[in-house]
Amino acid sequence: MTQKEEWREVLHEMIIFGLLFKAAALDSKAINHNGLKLSYVPILESVSTAAERKHHEYRQQFVRMGGKLRSQGSQDGFLYVVLVTFRGMQHEIVYNVEVLKAECQARLNKGIFQ
Repeated sequence: MTQKEEWREVLHEMIIFGLLFKAAALDSKAINHNGLKLSYVPILESVSTAAERKHHEYRQQFVRMGGKLRSQGSQDGFLYVVLVTFRGMQHEIVYNVEVLKAECQARLNKGIFQ
């Protein structure tokens, strides 16, 4: 993997785990109010915490490589736009929201949080 590909992969993982920890935290709050027979909140909180930890690890790695996250977000619900500066050059990376969701789900299915 070239250095150019490596920073993009680190950025991609940082984005995935950032979205995953936020989604798990929101889902935890949502099901807390549904009156379920069992509480799944601790499980979702542990997933959120583990994903947040991975997100910060990737963020630190990205910064050490010379990157800086400028902005990220979705305006239309279909595209997720990330602006970064890497070694003085500004880059705009555009992801498909549905693909990002599928990748978050794949990380959960792998059980990488154990």
